Amino acid sequence: MSIRKEQLIALLRDKEFREHFTADQVYELLALQVRQLREKRQWTQAELGVKAGMQQVQVSRAENPDYTGSKISTLSRLARAFDVALIVRFAPFSELADWLSKLSPGSFGPASFDEELSGLEYGAQTRAFMTSAAATYFAIADINAYGRPVTLDEPQPSPVPYSVMPEEKCHALA
Repeated sequence: MSIRKEQLIALLRDKEFREHFTADQVYELLALQVRQLREKRQWTQAELGVKAGMQQVQVSRAENPDYTGSKISTLSRLARAFDVALIVRFAPFSELADWLSKLSPGSFGPASFDEELSGLEYGAQTRAFMTSAAATYFAIADINAYGRPVTLDEPQPSPVPYSVMPEEKCHALA
């Protein structure tokens, strides 16, 4: 269940709550992400350990939401094994509240670089096709200032403001 942003901001007004909440969130969410990423790939903890160059017990600790000793170097090794980016930075509480309010169980595990790249390439191919199709459609459907269809390879006349056009052309365009 996601928390509403307004509710979270109201709770974050209390400094003691903020301190405990943010400390807990870091470890709990990282542990959930590690586990979800591993399970998404159908790896055992031992397999992830081999890929990350660490022992299975270290992977088990990284997946434990109560473990508070994860080092950035360990997280970096796990990120390399999953082929995802690791982002560690300071942020305003409003950004945390916004991010948490949009969080869903399926959003914990980012796509690997290859998965993301194939999605980007598919999207680029789709956009290129749609752009080409749209350009062809509009080029065929458009009528130039001379009242005939425009071809894609034909030089186009400069647009002329209606106020400078002869009156009969203005009526023809209306």
